Amino acid sequence: MNPNGLGAQLAALVLCVVVALDTALVWHRVRRWWGTLVRSVAVLLCASTALAAAGIWVNREMNLFTQWSEVGGRPPAAPAPGALKVDRVSATGSRIVTFTIAGTRSGIRLPAKAYLPPGYDSPQGRRTRYPVIEALTGFPGTPNSWLAGLDAQNVLDRELAAGRIAPTVVVFPFQTYQASRDSECVDAVGGAQFDTYLSVDVRAAVTSQFRVRADRTGWVVAGTSTGGFCATNLALRHPELYAAAASLSGYFTAITDGTTGDLYRGDEQLRDENSPLWRVQHLPLPDLGLFLCAAADDQPGYRHMQELTKVLKPPVHLTRMVVPVGGHTLTVWRTALPVVLDWLSGWLGAPSTTPPDPIGSGPVRQGLSAI
Repeated sequence: MNPNGLGAQLAALVLCVVVALDTALVWHRVRRWWGTLVRSVAVLLCASTALAAAGIWVNREMNLFTQWSEVGGRPPAAPAPGALKVDRVSATGSRIVTFTIAGTRSGIRLPAKAYLPPGYDSPQGRRTRYPVIEALTGFPGTPNSWLAGLDAQNVLDRELAAGRIAPTVVVFPFQTYQASRDSECVDAVGGAQFDTYLSVDVRAAVTSQFRVRADRTGWVVAGTSTGGFCATNLALRHPELYAAAASLSGYFTAITDGTTGDLYRGDEQLRDENSPLWRVQHLPLPDLGLFLCAAADDQPGYRHMQELTKVLKPPVHLTRMVVPVGGHTLTVWRTALPVVLDWLSGWLGAPSTTPPDPIGSGPVRQGLSAI
């Protein structure tokens, strides 16, 4: 029974009703001195079970956590460096795999997931270096927000089969150590270096373990909600690494609150430099593709998109998508995902394939061997 399953939802609702009925039955029957304590505990249990039922409903709607180990805890155990764990194989032959990113620059070591397109291990696939989409999630969230919530594997399979995108590897990294702490994907002062991890270490690990392109035109970054902020910020800060970025319902001013802690230790200049809106207004703009999407009835998200749109100018190449209704939800992101993938593919360089070896010349060339 997973935290995003119907069984968990029904169990929480049943428990909520049982506790409420028990509270009603004992409320006036407890009259001694300890009656106040019993009633206080009963009210606390009623509130707790109601919140649990509501929380599971929200999780089922958003698919934030698909395993109990992810709820309020650290990411799941990672495979040994260099090893792959195959999670799922689709009918078309695409795979979702789990692997480990041991960041040598950031010092961060976390698991990640990757989508390997159909034919990745075919004779031609073994001679191919694929472009990469780095996909970031909102907070709270995990790579499963893309894979379960947005059904990313099947959407990618469909777009590829229709010829709207080229064969592409998609990487889904974790962005924080703990589900309750938002890294904002930045290098925190005196803290975790998630900007370095996501922009440098992820690329180094992926290019060493998979057959992918390492050049700028071989990489783009996308994200939902907080991931949209992260994608836009990373691309603006590292335009030499990313050809384009896509933000789905993102915001564009760095946040410091109870979920993030004091990431900047009072350094307002550093906070500004991690705010895409400030960067666009005060720093030279890179030659970069930028896709912004929000629902018209998502007041904060639509306002953030409008604010950034007003100050963007060339050489940034802006594309906007407004979904009429849906709010700040998976429904909007599911609607936009095929469009976003097609747009990102247009900014990516094509898969590069080396000529086949002559017959009888031996194994696949070094560096292009199958994992």
